[in-house]
Amino acid sequence: MLKEKLRFDNDQISRANSVNIIEYCKNRGYNIRQVSRHSFKIPDYGGLYISSDGQKWNCFSQNKGGGVIQFVMEIENKSWVEAVKELLNIRHDDVKYVSRKVVKHEKKEEEFILPERNSTYKHIFAYLIGTRGIEKEIIYDFVKKDKIFENKYGSCIFVGYDKLGKARYASVRSTNTIGKSYRGDVKNSDKSYPFCLEGRNDTVCLFESPIDLMSYLTLIKMYNIKNFENHCISLGGVSDKALEYYLKQYPDIKKIMFCLDNDEAGHFSCNQIAEKYKDRYDILRHLPKRKDFNEDLIEFIKEKEQLDYSKVNEPYEL
Repeated sequence: MLKEKLRFDNDQISRANSVNIIEYCKNRGYNIRQVSRHSFKIPDYGGLYISSDGQKWNCFSQNKGGGVIQFVMEIENKSWVEAVKELLNIRHDDVKYVSRKVVKHEKKEEEFILPERNSTYKHIFAYLIGTRGIEKEIIYDFVKKDKIFENKYGSCIFVGYDKLGKARYASVRSTNTIGKSYRGDVKNSDKSYPFCLEGRNDTVCLFESPIDLMSYLTLIKMYNIKNFENHCISLGGVSDKALEYYLKQYPDIKKIMFCLDNDEAGHFSCNQIAEKYKDRYDILRHLPKRKDFNEDLIEFIKEKEQLDYSKVNEPYEL
């Protein structure tokens, strides 16, 4: 059976996607108000927040979010085609109909397979210690637990496991320091199973990446903080899937500490995730001084080296 489907050209879709969500709301008469430095809210729409740059929205309580097209679909209960038409302010007959055959594809669940291992760890040790400044004992500890290894291309592989000890997630970070570097998730990874350090108290710290997590642990050691027993998990971005799974595995956790990046995306995600969990957990925030805790760590190392150098080269009396 043939189905009539509206077809927009790339320019129309691009123009629709470029509409600012905040300006759209104001033009449509929505009672939008700023609720923090980094987000806006429309009263009576629950946990739906709009980023202060008007480029994205999220409703973590319902696991929904996206750009302006998805926003119009959600808030005005429109189809994708109707939302695009609304954003472009065009009539029904301004777009062409194209007949397309509806083909149903059965989605096959593919197996998650860890990348092939290298016979050495030298590239990832050089990168994580030399370039990123992470304390070697921290890296060794994760290596011993099989949570970090080097693939055949010399890249870092960070692994997340389920409660039975089966690898279910892995992210890749190339060790290139010159030219383009690669970062991404291994095919068929499930972000519910995070790269993590299991703790022994009632607090879980959230990071965007494994490098941020290990940088934080390094700073803890450098500041000589004793008895740090917090759980630490990498979200693999800013989704709360890993947090949701982890909290089920550790029901004694009572506090969530956000250690996400000090940028627009990090602030926005903190607000969104906090909205979802604030009724059940105490919410804390440890904000890095710079963009993230690895930048803080690298700067801390530089300052320490300069201080040590100045002490060695202090003038003395003859």
